[in-house]
Amino acid sequence: MTVYRKKEGSDVWHWCTNCPEYPTGENVIERHSRPDYGTLCSLCEVKDRAGDCKKDSLFSVRK
Repeated sequence: MTVYRKKEGSDVWHWCTNCPEYPTGENVIERHSRPDYGTLCSLCEVKDRAGDCKKDSLFSVRK
């Protein structure tokens, strides 16, 4: 399952951890399903289509 993240106050959702705009730190909203509001990051879409998207899944092991 893909994890979608966005900064609080932003309308852009990210799901590729290697996206330069991928939100980290505090004030991040996380969803475990495709968001039904806001917009999806165009950079994440390009990376995903190219097979270059590194995803943080709900079931991944965090170090």
